[in-house]
Amino acid sequence: DSNETNKGKNNKNSESNNKIGNNKNNKGKNNKPKGNQTKKESATIGASLSPSIPPNQPQQTNDINYAKGEKITVFHVAEKPSIAQAIAKGLSAGRSNQYGKTLPVHDFTGLDFPKAPKASSCRHKVSSVAGHVFSVDFPAQFQSWDSVDPAELFTASVVKKPCKGSVVKHLQDEARGANFIVLWMDCDREGENINFEVLDCCMHLMQSGGAGSNYDRVYRAYFSAINPSDIQKAYNSLGKPDKNQSLAVEARQELDLKVGVAFSRFQTKYFQG
Repeated sequence: DSNETNKGKNNKNSESNNKIGNNKNNKGKNNKPKGNQTKKESATIGASLSPSIPPNQPQQTNDINYAKGEKITVFHVAEKPSIAQAIAKGLSAGRSNQYGKTLPVHDFTGLDFPKAPKASSCRHKVSSVAGHVFSVDFPAQFQSWDSVDPAELFTASVVKKPCKGSVVKHLQDEARGANFIVLWMDCDREGENINFEVLDCCMHLMQSGGAGSNYDRVYRAYFSAINPSDIQKAYNSLGKPDKNQSLAVEARQELDLKVGVAFSRFQTKYFQG
């Protein structure tokens, strides 16, 4: 009897071990990137939520020998046109060419890029967005005030919609083929969120090739003033964008949407009887 009991225990243990092993194998399979993720690298995949170096500290994430002996293009993006103009002036000593009207692009050469010191030459393009690139909203099936209970909105999914399609197109046109992207948004949570909105628009259009991912060639400038000396200091001590702060803004945006819309619909129906 004791032998049969031990055999039963052993069989249960082996079954349990097999289940654990299968779960581990399945987890590994599920973690493999899907096909569309390899084609279009997203900023969410590239950014680490627990980086070894704080994002606001100077760091080098691409190969120091990247584009050795080659020409490179750096695309700088600010939060608004006036900041882009100040950045271009500070980096080019006022010697930049400008094209475009709504979101002007300031174009200049002659300034080495510290993250690719062995490149033969560097072209800089400095432009901007106009605040947030995307807004959040409910999908079409939750837009009806009559057929959707306001309580359902709290568990509904949300989608991102471009604030202006022209801004998305502008970013994609100017970032196409760029070797590096440098983000110059305001140094607060909203600025960090706009950083990742920009990257979601155009990071996949950067020049590919070399070791590492496109995100390795994305940098973030941290600055508190827009005079030439502060601009140059930020340019020479580039860090990375902060994904955690961006996610905090996304959480707040979703809460604002759900609470605001649900309460408005509930209040309207209540007073309508």
